[in-house]
Amino acid sequence: MKGLAVVGTVLLCLFAPVALVYGLMAFTPTVSCEHSVRGVCTYGQLPMVVAAGGTALVWAVAVVVTWAGTRGRPRVFVPYAGIVSILVLLYVAGRLAAG
Repeated sequence: MKGLAVVGTVLLCLFAPVALVYGLMAFTPTVSCEHSVRGVCTYGQLPMVVAAGGTALVWAVAVVVTWAGTRGRPRVFVPYAGIVSILVLLYVAGRLAAG
């Protein structure tokens, strides 16, 4: 089971930075948001915060929860749940920016 936790953590640590950069690049406004309340400016740039901030938070929490205080028995499902959570965050950010 430890091998699955290691593989999951490696996958999480490879996927999360890519998702973080994507969240920043895709949802950062390129024009002023002063008079716009649509697209990436929705709700005070909430799509960018959800995509980038949420990804960073899920990444850190998943790694810590997987390995901290486990006494040699890591929580195997946590890194995979982290990957799924990051995908959901990116989807939600995209839906916020689209509508």
